[in-house]
Amino acid sequence: MGVTLEPILIFKEVMKCPVCGNETLEAKDYLYEVPEAGKITLSNWECSSCGYKYRDVKPYEVAEPKRIELSVENDDDLTSIVYRSSFAKVIIPELGFEVEPLNGTGTITTVRGLIEVFLDEIGDLMDTRDLKDAMEGKRKFTLIIEDTSGLSFVKNVKAKVTQFLSPSPP
Repeated sequence: MGVTLEPILIFKEVMKCPVCGNETLEAKDYLYEVPEAGKITLSNWECSSCGYKYRDVKPYEVAEPKRIELSVENDDDLTSIVYRSSFAKVIIPELGFEVEPLNGTGTITTVRGLIEVFLDEIGDLMDTRDLKDAMEGKRKFTLIIEDTSGLSFVKNVKAKVTQFLSPSPP
């Protein structure tokens, strides 16, 4: 099978909504092939009664664990496309910033967009000036993604990909 230009519907069902309890939640899952990441599942679930929405991007296949490093030095680097799987940890060592794997959702965005998501999640919990400066291109930094599923990617020729060996449990 070649690269899938359009997502293929692989699951469709109407079921009970977890919010309102009505049988009006339309669940659709699509299979999409991304050249750098392989096959992914795009979930788009929506309740016509209460408006509840569930969106997700997950790997369809599992690859070898990997570590991706990108030295972000200019606007081209900030606009690089990133897929962060739900199994990936993100580290920006210069800022002492780490984000543990997500709670079951993957993200496709840019480097700048990834930082923006982090800023939205942090809110007022910590000083965010350094992250804002990095997002605006006022500060150079290293983006590191450690992914046990091996499916995350950064679409930039400068991105260095190495095998990731998970730390042993204590």
